[in-house]
Amino acid sequence: MGLKQQQVGKSFEKEILDYYARKGYWTFKFPTEFYGTICDIIVVKSSTCMFIECKHTTSDKLYYKGSGLYKKRDEIQNFVQKYNTNVYIMIKSDKVGVFWTSWINAKPIFEEKGYLDLKKDCFKGNLEVY
Repeated sequence: MGLKQQQVGKSFEKEILDYYARKGYWTFKFPTEFYGTICDIIVVKSSTCMFIECKHTTSDKLYYKGSGLYKKRDEIQNFVQKYNTNVYIMIKSDKVGVFWTSWINAKPIFEEKGYLDLKKDCFKGNLEVY
């Protein structure tokens, strides 16, 4: 991953953290050097928590192998099954904007096609707080 893409990714993670903090959530960003993390961010409010993996792409697709999710697939799948929860994937595309999906929805699509078509396979995201 290039330096520019890392900077954009970190900036997007900050956007997500700020968005949920403004909505009253407690937010936590895992340090990048933590080995074996299944997500980038945890947000908690009223004893409900969400596990969020942030991704950046320059196109309108998120590729399974190119995004790093393929390498983490076993860890994420084991976590989802063991704790009966989900990991949400937030995607910032330079081409089409912000989208999101869940691991449970994305995994079969990734395995069938090798990528997510953001407009067809994901939900449009909105990071504005009203």
